[in-house]
Amino acid sequence: MNEPLFLGKKILYNDNIFDCLIVGTGAAGFNAAIHLHDRNITNIMMLTENRYAGTSRNTGSDKQTYYKIACAGDQKDSPMAMAETLFSGGSMDGDIALCEASHSLQEFFHLVSVGVDFPHNLYGEFAGYKTDHDPLQRASSVGPYTSKKMTENLEAACIARNIKITDKRRAVKLLTDSETGRAFGLLTVDSDKTFHVYFAKNIIFATGGNPGIYDETVYPLSHFGASGILVREGVRFSNMTEWQYGIGSVKFRWNLSGSFQQVIPRYISIDENGKEDEFLNSYFSSSNAMQKAVFLKGYQWPFDPAKISGEGSSLVDMAVYIEKHVKKKRVFLDFTRNPRGFSLDEVDETAYEYLEKSNALDAIPLQRLLKLNPLAYELYKSNGIDLAKDLLEIGVLPQHHNGGVEVDIWWESSVKHLFAIGECAGTHGVHRPGGSALNSGQVGGCRAAYRIAGIVKNDSFFDGGKYKTKAVFVIEKFEKQFSAGASKKNQSAPELLKEIQKINSNCAACIRPADEILESAKKIEFISCDGSRRSGSLEVPENIIDLFKLDEVLLMSRLLYNAVSCYIDSRGKSRGSYIVIDSINNIMESLKGVDIDVNFRDKVLNTAYLPDEDKVFSSFRKVRPIPASNTWFEQVWREYREGRLK
Repeated sequence: MNEPLFLGKKILYNDNIFDCLIVGTGAAGFNAAIHLHDRNITNIMMLTENRYAGTSRNTGSDKQTYYKIACAGDQKDSPMAMAETLFSGGSMDGDIALCEASHSLQEFFHLVSVGVDFPHNLYGEFAGYKTDHDPLQRASSVGPYTSKKMTENLEAACIARNIKITDKRRAVKLLTDSETGRAFGLLTVDSDKTFHVYFAKNIIFATGGNPGIYDETVYPLSHFGASGILVREGVRFSNMTEWQYGIGSVKFRWNLSGSFQQVIPRYISIDENGKEDEFLNSYFSSSNAMQKAVFLKGYQWPFDPAKISGEGSSLVDMAVYIEKHVKKKRVFLDFTRNPRGFSLDEVDETAYEYLEKSNALDAIPLQRLLKLNPLAYELYKSNGIDLAKDLLEIGVLPQHHNGGVEVDIWWESSVKHLFAIGECAGTHGVHRPGGSALNSGQVGGCRAAYRIAGIVKNDSFFDGGKYKTKAVFVIEKFEKQFSAGASKKNQSAPELLKEIQKINSNCAACIRPADEILESAKKIEFISCDGSRRSGSLEVPENIIDLFKLDEVLLMSRLLYNAVSCYIDSRGKSRGSYIVIDSINNIMESLKGVDIDVNFRDKVLNTAYLPDEDKVFSSFRKVRPIPASNTWFEQVWREYREGRLK
């Protein structure tokens, strides 16, 4: 067979046909691999661009939360009750909610079994606490680095099972068969521009969210995202509009929740002339109201338009956004001095009680932080920022994508044999309890593994060897797309990528002005369809991976704008973690409060790229309700024995 060339490089074909390829080496991916292996699916491989990158390994929070069914004390909880909580967030499918609730204890104790040290009492009860949007005490934690600990322990369990991990290869093309509508392989590339093709009966994407579409984020620099690869194949996405945004630091990327706010630091902005302004005072009616809102940011970290009116905690986010994006100032937290007008004797009763019980009624924010959470101080100091003397630069930043690839109850996508788990999957709706994303990632891996174990032995697609011929055809077609824009001229891929990221951060993040959304959507369409990339004015980058990342971000951006435009054109209002306004000129009006949307909570917004037409299309569908499940044991046992659940 003549091997095709891709931008002047030969492609190497792997002869093995894997039962499953897993893309990504975070907590979700490792967990899926373990569940597959434990169900005797051992011909698997994990592929990753950087084994030690990713969000689950490199992020945390003040007290990073894992969400599960309550299982301590006399709390009355059940899978149906937890499913109702998840479903009530809006725009979430009920059958997914029930799956996430039903498997939550199984996956929680699976983590315990691999050594994740969730705290329990003398009698073995795993105590919990309340998190946001949580009616009970379902949350647990091992501290600031819960997801890191999960990832490391799951990785160790994979190594103990001799599961193969191939590093330093980025997936750039999903191979799909147009006749059967299924995925059957991946094209990957190394930093030295060597291409490899892998064939697989099933593929799991566990590549996290897509912070690459934004300029400044809370995500670690090592996390870019890879869902744009799936957009190119027409994979259907859901709720692309729904993100979480919140206050985070910009130099060392970290969200500033919990104790960072509960010690009530000073917020300041600095203009281009170096003039300092303690700006929060001008947004609140009194120092006490301002201090209460700052304290509550610790509990209510995600920006929420419903918490603006009445001088709520999200008025702090609005003030930070206006100072930074409208007034064009830099914004900082200062832990060395109290806010103007601060007095411990006059602080809000809830804040005072919390600080008193924590033995943290100290003179200045830094001293209170050292009493409340000394690890928070050490975290920044170990990353070159000493809060004892340095100002901490901040912004209102993207932190988590609630949307993503649309999946069914087995986490299988609209393309057969392609699964998406973790943040890559669009299983969340408008609101979700804090920590539910970690549970969702574990449950998704478990469910996908169950499904794959049930179908892999009956897969006859690879009989006859036609898949290699199909791969050559798909890759040659893909090569032609890129060759047109690969002349050495004008603009580099990283420069254009930065331009796109700034466009998205300016108008398609927590504040969404309808007029600017329209203009930015036109800019993205021009760049993508008629502009730099395809008119031959883009340089071939030194690192070819930059070219692929640019293409993926363009595709993801087109999906984002199409979904946001569809929502706004349908008269959708502010909700979740963003505000919809007519124009940025009206932003000051929104400080009085905004209209919160209630009309679309029973709908999911689907968006997909149509490759043959080079167009993006969005439409609403009704959410799937929580199923009225049958739990009569004899019937469940019979169906399970007969394999009718697979």
